[in-house]
Amino acid sequence: MNNTFNMNRFGLLLKRQWLEFGKIYLMSLVVLTGIIIAFYFFNIPDLNRSLYRWDDHGHVQLGFRLPTFMAIGFLFLTIVASAYFNAFGQKPKAIMELMTPASVTEKFICAILFSTILSLISYLLIFYIVDAVFLNYFNELWQHNKATNYNTGKLTAVSFSTLFDDLTSEREFKFFFALPFFFSSIFLLGSIYFNRFHYIKTALSVTALFSFIIFITIKFGNLMTEGKTRVYAVDYLEKDFVFKIFFWSSVALSLIIWLITYVRLKEKEV
Repeated sequence: MNNTFNMNRFGLLLKRQWLEFGKIYLMSLVVLTGIIIAFYFFNIPDLNRSLYRWDDHGHVQLGFRLPTFMAIGFLFLTIVASAYFNAFGQKPKAIMELMTPASVTEKFICAILFSTILSLISYLLIFYIVDAVFLNYFNELWQHNKATNYNTGKLTAVSFSTLFDDLTSEREFKFFFALPFFFSSIFLLGSIYFNRFHYIKTALSVTALFSFIIFITIKFGNLMTEGKTRVYAVDYLEKDFVFKIFFWSSVALSLIIWLITYVRLKEKEV
């Protein structure tokens, strides 16, 4: 099979992958929805509370939502990515995958679409719908309640912030938007690099690597600042520059890891 991209062949590959991957994927979305709903049920705010966390728009923030959004999103995206190429770890299935009449480029693009793009869109949509339904319920319950907004010192009607409000409340948060692609790319590589226990081995490898990088960074930072006076002044331009470096590094690393995944997939085809 030549390595050119053919739209006809790619369309057939998408249909084949959906027939094989679709049922399990839809079941995982049902489970995902159930988990998110459970988190909201177990974290319904107390009507008798008088102290709330307010955002800059005069809305009450749900303290559990952002950690839940990030933790479940991380697990969902990485599990889906880690499972995508697991057939290559089983000889009979690997032979079937290798015999699929599609080029490496088509298989790789299909993997990105299913493991990253579709998963991310599905997760955001499901979380947004569940959040909107519960917010409507919470706001109806609290429509006659008022509490002191500690940002303004005034008695304010209680209304809850949306997920979008939480995601945009901190100006630095936008620099983390590349992280879903970064982690998804790592676990997609792990799914084709390891033959068995893809998720566990990838997670352990990532943990070990990040721990080593953090350790070296701390040691290097201590070495560079030893004997120097600590200055606590915050330079917002410098802070923004650091966050921009972080964002573009995440983008660059995602692309590099995807390139390595493509090369690894190509090696499997040989």
